[in-house]
Amino acid sequence: MEKEQQQIQLNADPNVYLITLMNMGFNEEFFNFLVVSGNQGRQFSATPKHAKRIYLLLKQQIENYEKQFGEIKTKLPDRPQSTQQETKVGF
Repeated sequence: MEKEQQQIQLNADPNVYLITLMNMGFNEEFFNFLVVSGNQGRQFSATPKHAKRIYLLLKQQIENYEKQFGEIKTKLPDRPQSTQQETKVGF
């Protein structure tokens, strides 16, 4: 008896994915974000005013989440020792 082959189509939301790496930087005019998931990366830029709005929105959403589900216990990853020390340039 032969089994009938079936094809399943999956429509995954491209905006929902597991972040494996996030890098941020800024200058006077822009905040730059690099978000990597697996072998795909996306780069975003925002003005300081918009970056602050993103921060305030995330803060508000996290506070609402923690009220409903409890505190999220986490911390920033430890940075390598070489990036924590100031590099003195000049005389």
